[in-house]
Amino acid sequence: MSDIRVFAKNAPGAAGDGTVVGAHGTLYGDLFTADSFQGLVVAGKVFSATWGSVTTPLATPATTAIAAKRPQAWITVPDGKVIIPIAVHIIVESAGATTQGEIAVATTQNSLGAGTSTVGPTPVNLNAAVTGAGSCTTYSLATADTAAEVGLIELRRFSFAASAVNQDFTWAAKQEGVYPILRGAATLAAYIGGNAVGFYMNVVWVEDTETVFTA
Repeated sequence: MSDIRVFAKNAPGAAGDGTVVGAHGTLYGDLFTADSFQGLVVAGKVFSATWGSVTTPLATPATTAIAAKRPQAWITVPDGKVIIPIAVHIIVESAGATTQGEIAVATTQNSLGAGTSTVGPTPVNLNAAVTGAGSCTTYSLATADTAAEVGLIELRRFSFAASAVNQDFTWAAKQEGVYPILRGAATLAAYIGGNAVGFYMNVVWVEDTETVFTA
């Protein structure tokens, strides 16, 4: 028979990097654990990008249905890198009156490239002590075809009524119970259809070298 012993201390101090420490818990012996993704944030492996500014959403073209090779916001993963999408959060601030809206959040097993689009926004590391925007490239508002999708997997589809305002749509890996691993070259994309849809989008992902997540 074995047991688990912890240091009973409500506010332990931080140990030095590389120091061997005991597990820590409450004064009742309840073990404290850290979320594995929070550990990756501390390690500087988690990034975020936000489409739309504080006051100005992006806008899709008028009366545009979802179409292959025409994402409205996407992230390309270069060869040699891996990302794990954690969350995709989309706010539809407004939409025209003529067309029901749709959103598809999907991954592909190739890079869709730039197509005819706007580069950006710039990814930000969620550990403010770590500089650099990572290795992925973000794009928005394809006005001409990107590369054709290879191995497309639709993670989630949403729909919203014409003239919709302030609609909130979220895909979250933890909620779905699935953490897809996109090995470069690859793409995480949001396809948005409707009539002049004004939207904001935020994506959070883990990024590392592909050898870390090779089976």
